[in-house]
Amino acid sequence: MRLEKPSDLLDPDALLKRPGANLMVMAPHPDDESLATGGLIQRALGYGAGVSVVFASDGENNPWPQRVLERRAWIGPHQRAGWAARRRGEADAALRALGVDADHVHRLGWPDGSFTWMLLDDTAAMLATMRELLVRERPTVLALPDLVDKHPDHSAIHVLMEMVFQTSPGLRKPDCLGYLLHGRSQPGVPQRAVFALSDDERLRKRRAIEAHASQIALSRGRFLRFAAATEDFVAGLDCHDRAGATLPWLPPRALRPFLALLAVDAAGGERVRLGAGDDATLFWRDGNPAARPSRVLRPPYYVKLYCPLPSPWVFDGWGWCRFGA
Repeated sequence: MRLEKPSDLLDPDALLKRPGANLMVMAPHPDDESLATGGLIQRALGYGAGVSVVFASDGENNPWPQRVLERRAWIGPHQRAGWAARRRGEADAALRALGVDADHVHRLGWPDGSFTWMLLDDTAAMLATMRELLVRERPTVLALPDLVDKHPDHSAIHVLMEMVFQTSPGLRKPDCLGYLLHGRSQPGVPQRAVFALSDDERLRKRRAIEAHASQIALSRGRFLRFAAATEDFVAGLDCHDRAGATLPWLPPRALRPFLALLAVDAAGGERVRLGAGDDATLFWRDGNPAARPSRVLRPPYYVKLYCPLPSPWVFDGWGWCRFGA
């Protein structure tokens, strides 16, 4: 097995120059590919490397831009399907601007906004789908969302991909670059790869972002800020481990009756009720008991604090934490 030097992942350009290099980009929604890796994709193609893009969803659950652009208040299944078609067309235009061959674009059609629940309830099916794609495309470099991304679909994709490699010892693990589009990076991340774009690459990346017209309609300034001089990645996976069984959170006691823990490992997921007294196996940040899953979770496993109360806010308040071996 080829062993990487610590510096290898800090230079994405060198990874793409290697003979037989093959870049795969995991995009939870259309536009993530352009915002996070528009420059990386162009550079890979410029070196003659293969490029494949995987859209996990069609981005159909995107109600506020749809309400504004289509001047409608109510959105049902038929309207969401039409919006999904629109976003697929925008993604196709963006990829043409970047030079990606349509034969290497994969659309999984997973329901937008539901990846966390799929991860808990359909773990085996999701793992099988991703193993099949990795075997087919054989990437040497994988760009995927970082675990700490605040969008629940993004962090769920990261958890999924980590578990794919944990449960597939015969699968060649690519060099992994994590991107962060929502929220801020955490202090103490050991390795960062900063990828510099040329002026031409920045211009083409901007055109690709602008192709997602439905998304920039309400957020043009925020989106175009990603057409910057660099793309920033977390180098490698498995860099967010926690030791022991202490959760990083300490929610207010008044809020705890409304909260639940979501836990998942390679064997599947479950919703864990808070409050276990002396039988707890997971503990709050202050050491007090938090919960006890119904079975022993096999490291590495992932735990997320979740609030089921209705909210217009799509982003995570707490997100996932990873407990390593």
